[in-house]
Amino acid sequence: MESKGAEAPSRTRAIAERLGEVLGEPLVGELRRLSSGASRDTFAFCTGSRGSLVVQIAREGGKLVQSPPQAALFAAAAEAGVPVPRVVLQGAADEVLGPSWTVLEALPGTTDPKPILAGEGVPDAAQLLDDLAGALAAIHRMQVDPAIVSLIEDPLALLHEWHDRLGEPHPVFELAFRVLEATRPAATRRALVHGDFRMGNLMVGASGLNGVLDWELAHVGDPVEDLGWLCVPAWRFTRPDRPAAGLGGHEQLLAAYERHAGLAVDPSVLRWWELAGTLRWGVICVMQAFAHLSGARSSVEHAVIGRRACEVEWDLLELLDPPPAAGAPPGAAPAAAALGAATPEALIAADRQLAAAPAPALHDRPTAVELLEAARGALGDEVLPHLQGRPAFQLRVVLRALGIVRRELSHLDQHAALHAAALAAVGCSDEQELGRAIREGRLREQDELLLAALRVIVRAKLEAANPSYLGKTERQREEQ
Repeated sequence: MESKGAEAPSRTRAIAERLGEVLGEPLVGELRRLSSGASRDTFAFCTGSRGSLVVQIAREGGKLVQSPPQAALFAAAAEAGVPVPRVVLQGAADEVLGPSWTVLEALPGTTDPKPILAGEGVPDAAQLLDDLAGALAAIHRMQVDPAIVSLIEDPLALLHEWHDRLGEPHPVFELAFRVLEATRPAATRRALVHGDFRMGNLMVGASGLNGVLDWELAHVGDPVEDLGWLCVPAWRFTRPDRPAAGLGGHEQLLAAYERHAGLAVDPSVLRWWELAGTLRWGVICVMQAFAHLSGARSSVEHAVIGRRACEVEWDLLELLDPPPAAGAPPGAAPAAAALGAATPEALIAADRQLAAAPAPALHDRPTAVELLEAARGALGDEVLPHLQGRPAFQLRVVLRALGIVRRELSHLDQHAALHAAALAAVGCSDEQELGRAIREGRLREQDELLLAALRVIVRAKLEAANPSYLGKTERQREEQ
């Protein structure tokens, strides 16, 4: 009997053998895992007659929306002029390849946002943004059998359902839900929506956009949803100063889309969908974490993604409580900025708590923090250089998880005091009560003290989860 650690290699071998059978020729070289997302696994491989190929294998379990048949979507996309990979073979209900699987041609280029946004071996940002707008316009013209795609009448209500089902308190999410409900635009048209059109799902090469990938969230809805999702802060990566996919501004995106689609989009509607998309990514982060915590999918990657929810909370606060424009009159600063000049008494009290003498240590040196730092150093310096591909990626995720734990332990008392003081400042005992107060309208988005308290809470979370995210935001403000 194979050990548990051998399950992954055993499965990889079984997939490789089965692919050789269905394709009628053996694989050349190894089957390489490219990704392991929430709903499917993706592998790259080669055969003698067909060259480089990719197989996407659906995973059993709950999904955000019902995934439509991928081959039918690729055919409709190609007919509409969307750059997509050619389908080589597809199947379903296979003992090895799962409930559904699709073999695709491998496209040239990269999906890695870092070289794309740095302009390495790809067209300039303006041309690439135009390519993306043209692809979206073509997607929204696609003619797809209504029987194979879901119609999402009220995506905000669906998102609220996902959030409530998790039972996790996220007061910033509650605030975003209230604002979105109050400012909801009327849906003016329906079309096929890709559902996950963003950097990371776009294959880009020297000539521009070569392929639109990952169609499992496609559905019928408001096409501006795709434009807003493209502008979510998380998908700007190394260029937070460029709202549209790290390539350009909102105005550039809308102008390019209008040229290709022949339809103008109201900027305020785009901003609404950008806020909705940002909230959606936050809820998905929590869902990913609970997929791991529930045992449905044991994954350190999903676990760490759960701690990225505070990045999204910070993004939401930046959208809901933006910094003042250059030259704004005194008093125009957002609540979080005003907090520095006039900290609420309850938050000042937190500083007094921090000054208290620490309790005597029970355990010997090295401390838990020092042990974590030693483990991270050994793994990063001595093990990581000898790994490549998926194992190297997994170890980087593990190192990030250990870093989060180390920072959380280092700031434990400080963050506990700030958390308690921020909650006390708005008259709440915990975040569940704070979330209810926001949902019921007892605390509203115009309340500067509420916004200030939320900033304190989310900043503390980020100082443990990803302190560099704070620095990125502050640098962007300085540049602006």
